[in-house]
Formats: sequence, structure tokens, C-alpha cells
Amino acid sequence: MAAAVIVLGCSGSASSTAADPATVLRQAADALTGLHSVIADVKFGPGITVAGVSLSSATSKIQLPRDSDSTFKVKQGDFLLDLRVVTTGGHVYVKLPLAGFTEVTSEQAKEFPDVSSLFDPHSGLPAVLPAGKDIRSLGTEPVAGVGCNKVGTTYTADQLGQLLAGVKPAGDVQATIWAGSSDHLVRKVVLSGPLITAGKVVQVEVNLHDFNQPVAVATPSLAPAAAPPASPAPSASPS
Repeated sequence: MAAAVIVLGCSGSASSTAADPATVLRQAADALTGLHSVIADVKFGPGITVAGVSLSSATSKIQLPRDSDSTFKVKQGDFLLDLRVVTTGGHVYVKLPLAGFTEVTSEQAKEFPDVSSLFDPHSGLPAVLPAGKDIRSLGTEPVAGVGCNKVGTTYTADQLGQLLAGVKPAGDVQATIWAGSSDHLVRKVVLSGPLITAGKVVQVEVNLHDFNQPVAVATPSLAPAAAPPASPAPSASPS
């Protein structure tokens, strides 16, 4: 999976009364475990790919614990095309650019991001957020009008590999996290580091919003299966 699936944030002026940063991350992890639904908007820096194409951005509607409907903007030459991935009821459906939906096998599904996995309490953000090193307060800043505590930390390649379902970065990744001062929900995360290749810094930004709002993830209509080739007509028997 592309490192797509990892940056959240807020912006504003710093405050001298910022909360303890380790506590902020623990409270943010706890708040995420209580979510029922959320919408995630992701921006990918150059170098992030999925299924062999470069990612530009993504929007995902997530109905926890495991359903999601994600539309990825992918670059093909000079054009941006849509790649859609729907996960529901234990099945994964993919709509490649200029094609209809098809259901993919569990092995094929590993090539595509499952955004809902970011909220898995054992391997997703709730588990990884408090486990950073060099945790430090960066003050307070508002995100979309919500007051946030801003925290910086560093995650190892193993920790991010756990979060990204097996995609192991080439080294440590710097993270900046904005969490609501009152509700503790993560509004934004920005990851910066060698997410794919050693020596090449890539940035991913994820903004989370519409927490616990009604979300419907429906099973898509599948593209019609190709008709089997017609059998040759039997040859006439000699009389």
C-alpha cells in the first residue's frame, strides 16, 4: 500500500499553554478508537504509487470497522484519472480508470490501499500514535476553526510499516499531528521522510473531518463479465 494512507493536521498561532505532548497522543489514540465513521482527504507528494500508477490525492468515506469508499486521483501522462476502491462486507471492489467495477481476490487487494485499516485498534493509528520517539509540543493551532494541540514526533520504519499494512519505509519518518484540544480527535497528520526509497524525502498529508456523521458504503454494480467465445458450428456430416 502506498504510504497513502498517513498525514493529518491543523494551522494557526502557537500558544505557551500547550498540553503535555505524550498525553495529547494518548488521548488522540483513545478518541480514534471511539469513531464510527470519518472522511479522510489525502495529498500525496511525488513518488507515491499504487498498482503501478502515481497518486496525487484521495478522498475516502470510512464506515468503521472495515468499510470504505475511496477515490484516488492518479496521474497518467499529463492527465488525472480516478481509481476507486470500495471495501465492504469483507469484499474489495476496484474501478480502474476508464473501466467498470470488478471484485478482486484477497491477494490482488493487497495492491490497493484499505484506508479503514488506519483505524484498526491493534495496528492502525490508535496503536501507532503514542509510540513515537522524541515527542515534543509544537504549541497550539486551529484547524478548520477547531483549536488543536500540535505535536511533533518520529516513527521508525517498523512502526510505519505496521501502519501501512506491510509497506515498510526506508528509514525514520517525521510526523506532525494536530489533535483537537477538547475532543482529542486528530484533524491532520503530515508525514515526511523516505516513505519509499532511501535518500528520497516524500510528504503525505491527511485531513480528517465529518466525524461520526452518517456514511453509506454500498456494494457497487459490477462490470458485465466478458461473454465466452462462441463455439464453432459443427461441420456437416458427409451424406
